[in-house]
Amino acid sequence: MDMIEIKKGGVYTVVSSSGDDKPMITEGEYVGYAILGEEGSLVLRVSSEGKSKLRLIPVGTISYIEFDEENMVSKNKEDDKGKTTYFN
Repeated sequence: MDMIEIKKGGVYTVVSSSGDDKPMITEGEYVGYAILGEEGSLVLRVSSEGKSKLRLIPVGTISYIEFDEENMVSKNKEDDKGKTTYFN
């Protein structure tokens, strides 16, 4: 299997724990990776009430990430340099 890549500008659905009984579902554009305290976080641009906001989702709270197959593997690696984040 090829490596799955999360690319800046791609739209993803992230399901994470919210502290409630129900998981939090976030759909937005991936804009990068940030450190929140001592933990890494995905940063997604989300729209709410007509406003664009950034949402940091700590990696440890993520249950799963959904995206289209066409966004999984880069067709031209040179075009995506600097746009890709890899997770272990």
